[in-house]
Amino acid sequence: MKKDFIFNPSLKKHKVPLGALSLNEDVKLTIQINNTFNITDLMVVLYNEDGEVFRKYFDYIKDDNGYKEYSVIFSINKPYIYWYYFEFKDCYGKHYLGATPNLDVKLYDYDVPGFQINVYEGSFSNLDWYKGKVMYQIMVDRFYKGGNNPIKEGIIYHANWDDCPLYKPVNGKILNNDYFGGDLQGIIKKIPYLKKLNVSVIYLNPIFLAPSNHKYNTSDYMQVDPMFGTTEDLKMLIDELKKNDMYLILDGVFNHTGDDSIYFNKKGNFDSIGAFQSKESPYYDWYRFIKYPNKYECWWGIDTLPAVNQNSGFVEYISGENGVIKKWIDLGIKGFRLDVVDEINDKFLRKICKQVKYRKDEEGNDVDIDNIVIGEVWEDASNKIAYDTRREYFNGHELDSVMNYEVKNGIIDYLKNGNIHHLINKLRALINNFPKKVIDSMMNILSTHDTSRILTEFSNVNYYTLSQTERANFKLSQSEYYVARSKLKMATLILYTIPGIPCIYYGEETGLEGYKDPFCRRTLPWNNIDNDILKWYQKLGEIRKDPIFIDGIYQELFYDGQVFAYSRTNDLQNQMIITIINNGNYEYKYNFGQLGEVKEVINLLTNQKLKDHEIIYPQNGVLLKIIK
Repeated sequence: MKKDFIFNPSLKKHKVPLGALSLNEDVKLTIQINNTFNITDLMVVLYNEDGEVFRKYFDYIKDDNGYKEYSVIFSINKPYIYWYYFEFKDCYGKHYLGATPNLDVKLYDYDVPGFQINVYEGSFSNLDWYKGKVMYQIMVDRFYKGGNNPIKEGIIYHANWDDCPLYKPVNGKILNNDYFGGDLQGIIKKIPYLKKLNVSVIYLNPIFLAPSNHKYNTSDYMQVDPMFGTTEDLKMLIDELKKNDMYLILDGVFNHTGDDSIYFNKKGNFDSIGAFQSKESPYYDWYRFIKYPNKYECWWGIDTLPAVNQNSGFVEYISGENGVIKKWIDLGIKGFRLDVVDEINDKFLRKICKQVKYRKDEEGNDVDIDNIVIGEVWEDASNKIAYDTRREYFNGHELDSVMNYEVKNGIIDYLKNGNIHHLINKLRALINNFPKKVIDSMMNILSTHDTSRILTEFSNVNYYTLSQTERANFKLSQSEYYVARSKLKMATLILYTIPGIPCIYYGEETGLEGYKDPFCRRTLPWNNIDNDILKWYQKLGEIRKDPIFIDGIYQELFYDGQVFAYSRTNDLQNQMIITIINNGNYEYKYNFGQLGEVKEVINLLTNQKLKDHEIIYPQNGVLLKIIK
């Protein structure tokens, strides 16, 4: 059925440039209107939260295959988030198209939240060492035991590497004090394994001194936890990675500390005078006490995680010239992933960013040292509101990237529930809402230390109907596992070919299962690896070496039932890579001859050259390199 109006701001046909705009950058919008409509006064209406409204008239361009094509070019001289819709008149009066409360016509075939333009000032690092690469996330204790580090007092140590992590509360609390012995030396020993996956960036969950196995309750930011090793071990890891063209990113937990820390010292385990012990403590104003000393602000009401006062000396301690960030950046790490970044205020976040990314030259000018700052954001970070404040993550002064939970959820919903529109909508929002350099640097994920593992996500069992013991013992049946493995391959094919950086959560590539924390934090099963999955990840890693994945333009090609296709193209090359995912129950025929004259077609998953311009393939997916 022929549509009345066509506009998709995630396609270059309708918006140039794609993504967010820099200050005063021209943007061209093009809308197609069925030529049966006789309209006048077509305009785009832009507005922001300050109540400012701007109107720009379209010009008629041409007739194109039954549609009248109209375009408008404008720029914006104020950094802000803007929304826009279209307004026109015909013989029946005034009408609106797009993001307005009085939506007359849907421009998509499903609901959209509105058309958004982000305008930013400042600049982003090039991150050439990062874009196009593959990332690997490691919880150090659960990856590999490489040394014989001292076992701390008061912990539970698993003699059996394959044990289930402890999950039952003790006196009403989950202690997270059981360890398996994974350490920094273990990562060094497994660098050859990671190289076979084409991993170039390693992201470690927290490694600083803390009583828990997960380390999100920091005791001392200046010290590597001895269960993991020493500062010398960390330096050795950094150096060995560099020899292999690999880089290290650490986890920064800077919105709260642990109560059992040199700063708070609630349990009296440190020689320092902590804020809990005395109002004369140098750390006292780092926290907000409601009724001293036992009642204080803490993260999500958890009293073992006292929240920090971000208008105190804590900020300088973390981001100052002699602070935490500088120490570890100077050691050789390439950046930080910031835990719950929406709980770090803009002023503090800018200081963190500056210390991670800039150093003074001989003339005293700030020089970009090309490091990265990634934020943990679970929603669309381009328009995020946190604590009644519109965040400014992508103004060029705060974040380079975020964890892409939005697209993760879209991939799972599409492959598990058949909701193809969810994924398409999230990808369109990604392409439209973010600056191009951010799009190319997104940390794309399928599972993390906070979510169920991707294989388990494809189970048909309702998580909420299971007890903790049932979750601990849950395993997919053989038939369910084969189905989930098929879904995993489609999910990773998407993950590795959309814009951004695919991040493997350790063990995904081995077939590791597990519900949410702590079951998603099992040890990597070195003696029980699914080699079919491992070889799949290795194959995708090889495919990622194609330079088109560094910053190639994403373009949605089509979706038909449960089949979804998109391409990546590079303006400097006469070629493209097409990803086609078939989540349906039937074979699908695709004629790639419609792309014009094609010299060569290669199926990258099989390395076979295709002779016919039609390809028929079953469920799952295909990856085609088209050379014109």
